[in-house]
Amino acid sequence: MRFLFLFFLIVGVILLLSSKPSEVQTKKLYGIDVSHHQGVIDWSRVKTWDSHKIEFAYIKATEGATWSDKTYNANLKGAKATGIPVGSYHYFRTTSSPEAQFANFIAHVDKSKQDLIPLIDLEERANWDSDTYHRNLRIFLNLVEDHFGKKPMIYTVNSFYNANLSFRYTSYHMLIGRYGSNEPLMIDGSGWSIWQFTESARINGIPKAVDIDVTNGKITMKDLLL
Repeated sequence: MRFLFLFFLIVGVILLLSSKPSEVQTKKLYGIDVSHHQGVIDWSRVKTWDSHKIEFAYIKATEGATWSDKTYNANLKGAKATGIPVGSYHYFRTTSSPEAQFANFIAHVDKSKQDLIPLIDLEERANWDSDTYHRNLRIFLNLVEDHFGKKPMIYTVNSFYNANLSFRYTSYHMLIGRYGSNEPLMIDGSGWSIWQFTESARINGIPKAVDIDVTNGKITMKDLLL
């Protein structure tokens, strides 16, 4: 009996030590983000990219305090009709207050029609110094979180993250744009949740080139749901 106990104990330890990190990874999810730049999309034909099923979509809704995307409502309706989980994004500008931008965003984005957490696009800070930028961005992010009930995800390109956002927003999911075969590299050591690895993909139903995004193999759809 003692021999059997020791045998199974040793086997268990060996199996534990030999387990690989990949065994705890989840399926990678592929998605797209679109705006008026993609033209009129036939969502009934949007199925796959390079044999990968399109499993989520982010749609541009607003920019700054006054601009809204003319294709937003049609894209939202079309994507939802196909069963693709959908979220909306706002391009954050340094030309208007965070409160005015938030008002513009929620005026066009109906919370009840969202499947995914909101996405905030950060690509410029030309008109504010660093302190003003981060103070106003925090106000905007908090307003969005209070309204939708979950933290939004942040989109930016790798270079902008390292130059302006590193060490500050590590509690947020990050969708990082870095085109090519090299994954995003965050100088603060934090991880990315989604990688936008190309802006020039071709997909049936979308007349112009489109961004392709892939999750990191650790987060699940549940992590992205609102």
